[in-house]
Amino acid sequence: MPLNQSQVDTLKLAASNYAFPAAYFDFSKSEPVDGLTMRLVEEGIRNDLLSDDLLKVKDGLSNVLYWGFSQMGGLGPVRTEIFRTQVTEKNLLAASRLFSESPRPDLKAIARIGLPQLSMVSFVSKVRMFLDPDKSAVLDKQIMKIHEKRATTVLAAVKINGTTIPVTSNNSRAYEAWCDRLEIINQAYELQLRVVDIERAFFHLVQSGRTQIAADILANA
Repeated sequence: MPLNQSQVDTLKLAASNYAFPAAYFDFSKSEPVDGLTMRLVEEGIRNDLLSDDLLKVKDGLSNVLYWGFSQMGGLGPVRTEIFRTQVTEKNLLAASRLFSESPRPDLKAIARIGLPQLSMVSFVSKVRMFLDPDKSAVLDKQIMKIHEKRATTVLAAVKINGTTIPVTSNNSRAYEAWCDRLEIINQAYELQLRVVDIERAFFHLVQSGRTQIAADILANA
C-alpha cells in the first residue's frame, strides 16, 4: 500500500524538524565551534575527510565521533580523545587513500582500516554518510527501533549481535539496501531530499516517540 498524503507530509515535516546537535570541534584551537548549521558541519567534516593532509583526515574522523556522541553527555570528548591517542599514521593513510579513491566506500572497506572507536555499523555508517550525504544514510540502534515495531521492512536484513551492529558482509549489504530504499522513497514521492535527510526524518520520528508511525511509513513506502 503506498503512502497517503498525510504520511508523506509527516515525513517531510520530520525531515525539516530534525534537530540533532550540530556539534563540531576545532582541534587547532582546542575548542568547540558554536552556531553552526548541520550543513556546515557536514561540509567541514567532508572537507577534512577528503583532504590530502593526514592531520585534517584525523580531525574529520575525530569530528565524526564528536558529533555522533554529542547527545551522550561527556562521552564525545572522551571517545574522541581515545581515537586521537590510538589512531596511527598507517590508519590515516589508508583512510585517506580509500576516501579519495572511492566516493562511496562500502562499510567493510572502511572497517578494514581498523580505525579506533570506529568499528561498528553505527559509526562506520556515519563516516560513509559524511563522505556522501546525497546517497548515504546512518544505520544505528535508534533506526533499528523501527524494526521492533514492524519486522517486515528493509531493516529486517540487519543482524544485531547483542547490543551492537557489527560490520559483516550481510550487514554491509543490508546497509546499502537501507540507503537504496530511502532513495526509492525520495523518488517515488518526489520529496526532493537527500538520502541522509530522509533517514533523519525517520530518526526524528523515533526520537520524538513516534516509532510506530515511522515503522508504518517505512513498511508502506
